[in-house]
Amino acid sequence: MAELGLMLESQEDLNWETLFGITEKVEQLGFESLFLSDHLTSVKGNKQLNTIPIWPALTALAMHTERIKIGPLVCSMTFRHPAQLAKMSVAVDQISAGRLELGLGAGWYEEEHIMFGVNFPSARHRLELLEEGIQVIKALWSGQSSNFVGQHYQLSDSEMHPGPAQSSVPLIVGGMGNTTLKIAATYADEWNSYYVSIDTYREKSQVIDGHCNSINREPGTLRHSLMTPYVIGKNNQEIESHIAANRVVFPNLPGNLKDWHDAGFIGGSPQQLLDQMSDFQEAGVSRFILEHNSFHDQSPLELLAEKVLPAVTNL
Repeated sequence: MAELGLMLESQEDLNWETLFGITEKVEQLGFESLFLSDHLTSVKGNKQLNTIPIWPALTALAMHTERIKIGPLVCSMTFRHPAQLAKMSVAVDQISAGRLELGLGAGWYEEEHIMFGVNFPSARHRLELLEEGIQVIKALWSGQSSNFVGQHYQLSDSEMHPGPAQSSVPLIVGGMGNTTLKIAATYADEWNSYYVSIDTYREKSQVIDGHCNSINREPGTLRHSLMTPYVIGKNNQEIESHIAANRVVFPNLPGNLKDWHDAGFIGGSPQQLLDQMSDFQEAGVSRFILEHNSFHDQSPLELLAEKVLPAVTNL
């Protein structure tokens, strides 16, 4: 059985009205979750585009929805102290009655850090921030008096109340480098891969399974999710139109369905999506998070919900 959720690139000219409209549709149509990205500006370098800040947006979604799971995919540990992330995540989890899932990553987009004067240390340093930050967040979620002495973060008899509405907020670690995979195997409830072909996914899956085995963790206890752009249509014209809509947001995405498939992305007719998703599911993916880039056209969501969603949940 697999789950099907959506992800919005909230830095690519998304506004509040559009966000709420898509969110209402996602909830009505029966999708499992809706995730938002965490960026300060467009990752295309276009400074003129609207950008919705992640934590106010998640707070609003917690108040405007009743069923779907929500969360960031993923928060860059370079942007905030983990104590702030712990406190904000608890608040959104409380408001949503236990529907938050916290996605964390090491951060990658150097240009936005330079643009806004945010420190962008070396990859090794960022991964240290990620690993220590996760430990700090988990300690603060516990509600117990906590002490932690790391290279970058410290806690001294720290307590945080209230705790999450859930016994523990599910933690998603996103990334595909070897160290990130080791961190995910050690601390996460879910590992999120993204923009990968099934062959690459299989390779990374074997690596993370190895990390689980090395710490005596049953690999099956770590959920695997895939975030990928998608296109869908009932005919070639609709598919081409949806490809064009994706390329408005990210012009570097493939311009035709063959190239889309060659890149490993999910797309085509509903049956083609199901065939591709079935292959990923057999390889270990149990949650699909489709990057929805056609902000102003809800017909792809409707077709997904009608022809793909019921079958995916029975994979």
